[in-house]
Amino acid sequence: MLIVIPNIGAGISLLLGALAIGWPSKIEGFVSIKGIGKEGASEVRATYGGFFTGIALYAMITQSPVVFITLGFGWLSAAIIRLGTLFLGFSTPKNVGSAVFEAVIGLLCVTPLFA
Repeated sequence: MLIVIPNIGAGISLLLGALAIGWPSKIEGFVSIKGIGKEGASEVRATYGGFFTGIALYAMITQSPVVFITLGFGWLSAAIIRLGTLFLGFSTPKNVGSAVFEAVIGLLCVTPLFA
């Protein structure tokens, strides 16, 4: 059971990465950014798509606890930074929800720490 849980987190990461590669405008709306011109769409595909897809696939193929934990710490770091921005005046329902979303995926991925 413990190996299933981080695979769920990696699967969500993979899904988001694939969505960014195939439909960058959807991710732009999801994360409230706007890629400008061809370079902007390429950036969304590369950064959100390539990174998330690459590390998620690697975690799922290798089933390495270290890779799952690395992916999880990335998500948890994003959640921590986002929570910090809430105290800097960026508190919106979407930002709070995003912090929770990131923290949940991160916690799913770091479950090998508790094995």
